[in-house]
Amino acid sequence: MAEAPKKPTESDHPANLDALAASEAHGVVDTIERHRTKILAAIAISAIVLCGVLITAQLKRQKHLAAASAYTSAVTKGEIAALDGVLVEFPGTVPAGNALLSKAELQIDQGKPADAVATLERFLSEFSTHPRYAQGLFALANLHHQSGDAQKAKEFYEKVITAQPDGELSPLALIRLGDLALEAGDKVTADARYQESFTLHPGNPFFEYAEEKIALLKVGNPPEVDKPAPPAPVEAPKTEAPAPAPAKPEAPKAATPAPAPAKPEAPKAATPAPAPAKSEAPKAATPAPAPAPAQ
Repeated sequence: MAEAPKKPTESDHPANLDALAASEAHGVVDTIERHRTKILAAIAISAIVLCGVLITAQLKRQKHLAAASAYTSAVTKGEIAALDGVLVEFPGTVPAGNALLSKAELQIDQGKPADAVATLERFLSEFSTHPRYAQGLFALANLHHQSGDAQKAKEFYEKVITAQPDGELSPLALIRLGDLALEAGDKVTADARYQESFTLHPGNPFFEYAEEKIALLKVGNPPEVDKPAPPAPVEAPKTEAPAPAPAKPEAPKAATPAPAPAKPEAPKAATPAPAPAKSEAPKAATPAPAPAPAQ
């Protein structure tokens, strides 16, 4: 006889599975009881580690915010001393690397390219993992290019492409490599670099710039045309020089009047000779006293 179909309420599992599950649960409970101390210790350690990670992340975030604020303030001041302060207070941070790049820009603006080169070299040495590392490479390549050191410029432009093959500065670095080749007289290499700047990096913002370079390269230098010789000066017909006009007779100068004769001075009265001293009249002799009459 065919077996009767099972009722929907009937279980497909054999009855002994419930007993097996109960026994396994009992074993798990026993295992937990035996290793309760270790389990609790592991949970505590995990919690401590997690707390430490969170605290460290929070402290790092606060430090980054403080460094970013200090960098923004230093850039606003536009002073090298303020940028150096960010480097001293927050060494190794992203804002510290930004401070070095801004310092180099400020030195370039001040006409100190040698100092800017030293600053950028320090940035590349201390911040190899910085988000703006390629920018530092490009700035250093550009300074060498401007100074006439084509070999070093080529080296650092190529490092820009190696550091960020798909970066925003890579197509511009290729254009600069084309410029170096053109300056060296290699038009074929220059054309190849200009075209690579947009074939390898389609849609980059320097597309039109590269096209202008290619168009100028095709035109080439216009042929030099000798300047026409200046026309010979037409000599004016010689005419007899007019006789010089007679000099106007000078008006007779008025004769200088002779100096008026000096008025004769009145003769000074002769100083009268001193009158001879009057001779004193002889003093009369004193008469002798008359004799007294006799009594």
